[in-house]
Amino acid sequence: MGENTISRRNFLAGLTATGALAAAGALAGCAPQSKGDTKGGTDVAAQGSWRDKPALPADIAETLEADLVVVGAGNGGLVAATTAAQNGAKVIVLEKGGDIAAAREAIGALNSKLEPDHYEDPAKLMNHANMTQSGDANMLMYKTWAEQSGEMIEWMKETLEPKGMLFPFEWHCPSPEIAPEAYYPAMCYNPCLDEYNPDGPNYTSYMHLEKMREVLEELGGEIRFLTPAQQLVQDDDGKVTGVIAVGEDKSAIQVNAKSGVIVCTGGYGANQEMLQDLCPGNSAWCVLNSSNTEEGDGIRMALWAGAQLEAGGGCMIWNRGIMNDDTNFGEPYTGDIFLPGSQPFLHVNMNGERFMNEDQCYPMSYAAGANQPGHFSWIVWDGTYWEDIQRFDTCGCSRLAPAPSGTAFNADVYDCEAMSKEHLDSFWLEPRIESGALKKCDTLDELAEAMGFDAERTATFKATIERYNQLAATGKDEDFGKEAYRMSTVAEPPFYAARIAGALLVTIHGVITDTNSQPLREDGSPIEGLYVCGNDQGGFYPHNYPSNFTGINAGRTATFSRIAAKHALGIA
Repeated sequence: MGENTISRRNFLAGLTATGALAAAGALAGCAPQSKGDTKGGTDVAAQGSWRDKPALPADIAETLEADLVVVGAGNGGLVAATTAAQNGAKVIVLEKGGDIAAAREAIGALNSKLEPDHYEDPAKLMNHANMTQSGDANMLMYKTWAEQSGEMIEWMKETLEPKGMLFPFEWHCPSPEIAPEAYYPAMCYNPCLDEYNPDGPNYTSYMHLEKMREVLEELGGEIRFLTPAQQLVQDDDGKVTGVIAVGEDKSAIQVNAKSGVIVCTGGYGANQEMLQDLCPGNSAWCVLNSSNTEEGDGIRMALWAGAQLEAGGGCMIWNRGIMNDDTNFGEPYTGDIFLPGSQPFLHVNMNGERFMNEDQCYPMSYAAGANQPGHFSWIVWDGTYWEDIQRFDTCGCSRLAPAPSGTAFNADVYDCEAMSKEHLDSFWLEPRIESGALKKCDTLDELAEAMGFDAERTATFKATIERYNQLAATGKDEDFGKEAYRMSTVAEPPFYAARIAGALLVTIHGVITDTNSQPLREDGSPIEGLYVCGNDQGGFYPHNYPSNFTGINAGRTATFSRIAAKHALGIA
């Protein structure tokens, strides 16, 4: 493990701010993050603008030959490399960090043969996702994912099942009787070893990449850690024929690629220059940043080779950055991770006013709070929170209670002792109460005082609570239209409140490619020999991450990486 590695078990045990930055990346929804140290990295800012192409090194200390070179050992890179190695290719993976990525295990896929229950209307899902992007998403990319993700997850199970991995399916969607408009379900697979137990003594989730690494290396694939790729090598016709990298000893290495180079380095969330240039203000109101080695290396190399960056500027931002009284926005990021922040409890602004339908996907909820005075919101609930959380029945990485039936989280099938009120209290609530980030009081007046409200704001806050309780009692949110089953009264002491701001995971808009993952030049022609996948690849999220669909990012990353490897090797 690299020096910055964090225990997976400690992630769901709830960490303090020191561990939270690395822990947030362990979810990928959500998205892969490097576990290793960054000693092999380079200071992009020291070279000038991120757009400037560096000169090739004068001396190459080592030259290697491979059929396929993969840049990045994460959800995309290891899928691509293993696919290629299984088909007899000599594969070299270049990884900037000191270990493979730690990725969330939820992998979104449609219509595989693994389970009988699947989403029957992909076009409806795709059109909804496109609405979250103001109509700017590439529907051919979504269609390709919808059609080929089933094959991908079948392949992953066939590949990893001999390593002891199971593939429980999370399918859960409220019935039309309960929530007639909530037709977008969880539909992901959760590869795990032996059982799904998020906090048990034998923590076995988030393991599929480690097992895939074993398969890759058994097939002769090589991973070179602390070896950041610097630039692509192209012939006179513009075809990509290899990669220049820097080894752990700082010497230059050239890896020639007979069949192609696949780039999947995770976006540019750790590159402040690129964030300010490409996403100005997008992540301004975050108190956490999970990116560490993701400095835009893959995107920069592709652009220097002639690729185009899609319009937009999207970041994947959670609504679960909890603030202490003295927490500031931006670097050095001193907030803490707080999973309950994604529950659809009442939110009020610093004036005590409700301002949204709280039943939003993560980035939309974050954006709504960021647009309020102070650029955060207060999340508020009462002593019946566990009953509320069970009724809310959220999916994916926001789930805090076992689903009622038919999913990987079914307590009757899998050990879900961690998904209990005791776990929630011990690992998420009590440490934040002790730190002062979470306020807990016996009366609403005391809570308002703890929130720093003056008399006028206290009156507004109490009136907001009264109105919200009335709406919850009638079962109809006439103010913002939240579904009745996601409403909850604030009436039973003790009462709780916490400041919630953004937690940046990764950037998500990227290089324009075709459905084979080949970057396109301005004239529309593909750059031969080059493939771009994962958070370096555009088409899916130019503006926002539609996290209504559990595991969609990990699923599309794995799907297009497998497509890229097969296309590079000429495999149907």
